[in-house]
Amino acid sequence: MKSSTVSLILASAAFFGVANAHSRVWSDWVDGVDQGAGAGVYIRQPPSNSPVKDLTSDDVFCNVDGTTAASGTISIAAGGTLTSEWYHDTRGDDIIASSHVGPIVAYIAPADATPGEDAWVKIYEEGYDGSEWAVTKLIANEGKVDITIPSTLAAGDYLYRIEILALHESDTLYTANSARGIQLYPSCHQLTVTGSGSTSPPEWCSFPGTYTDDEPGILFNVYNEDASTYVIPGPDVWDGTSSYDTSGYTDGSSASSTAVTSTASSTAATTTTSAAVASSSSVVAVSSATSATLIATSASASTTSASTSSSIIVSSSVSSAVSSSVAVSATARSTTAVATTATATTAAPTATSTSGVVDANVCYNNWNTCVAKNRPSTDTTACDAEKTSCLSNAEINYNMVSRAKRDGKFGRLLI
Repeated sequence: MKSSTVSLILASAAFFGVANAHSRVWSDWVDGVDQGAGAGVYIRQPPSNSPVKDLTSDDVFCNVDGTTAASGTISIAAGGTLTSEWYHDTRGDDIIASSHVGPIVAYIAPADATPGEDAWVKIYEEGYDGSEWAVTKLIANEGKVDITIPSTLAAGDYLYRIEILALHESDTLYTANSARGIQLYPSCHQLTVTGSGSTSPPEWCSFPGTYTDDEPGILFNVYNEDASTYVIPGPDVWDGTSSYDTSGYTDGSSASSTAVTSTASSTAATTTTSAAVASSSSVVAVSSATSATLIATSASASTTSASTSSSIIVSSSVSSAVSSSVAVSATARSTTAVATTATATTAAPTATSTSGVVDANVCYNNWNTCVAKNRPSTDTTACDAEKTSCLSNAEINYNMVSRAKRDGKFGRLLI
């Protein structure tokens, strides 16, 4: 097939596939009562449903145009249930692409919070519960997620920030490859909290600031790593008390919480692999000790062995057993984060050359596991030292074409 024809097919597939890929909040419900469309009324609605990827951008605060206040607020009593209803654009749309697995988190801050200010405290999080990701549950629940406002929260006006963190491209940092990276979908809502609570929330962390390249959970290969080891970015969930110790957390540290365990349905969500595609016959993967850049080339390659030239860098071990279509299930158990169809299985990254050089993904995988094991301690000194030592002799060798071939859904490659 001619390369121009392949490009046209990929572009067309991406165009049709993007329709249900992204998401934003359409409305809130207070104790089961619909508050109606929130855009500009009580939700600081961004102009589109596109994700935020630059972790240093002020858009991390409350999404694009997030410093522009909505015209009003919604009232909720402390201890009440706030339900946010997510859709692609409007009620009745698809929720979000099933490939966009990841955690959902919620924060609260004083109403006058500004970008970069230590004003936020986490009041909710859910990641992977051993069976399903939070986003998979969101889709099954018709876009709704329930959060309880702390019963001790003092009455007043607040900014409520709920967020999806999509991990389908988080195998690479945005700073290493701007076509990839974790996708953030923050949504800020203006609340008036009523009731007899008297506790002011600790002003704990900032946006931007809390999420950095070094924060656990920002770099995570959802296709290869054990989902049960995933660490949700950010601080622990506030317990609602004034004595809650926040001294162990500073922006960008690794004092993150593990996934909240809850009853999950048995429905499996099939996730699709996403990759950046260019136009040659093989894959180049390059990295440094501190970042990884993945350059994916033609999805029409018929073999996983890359032909080398003076401008192409490949590892001596680039072939792997793959099937023409591999379904990645969100019901992966603790023994593996990836379940595949046919006979192919994707293992965690291993050493990729005979000279002692290891895959950099192994370094980051081991770091995430180390941090998770050390919790609730916030001291990651030993884990950081192990990661630094590992990265000093590491390179990336990740065959994106093979991943696209076994996924079989090229339309997601450009999303």
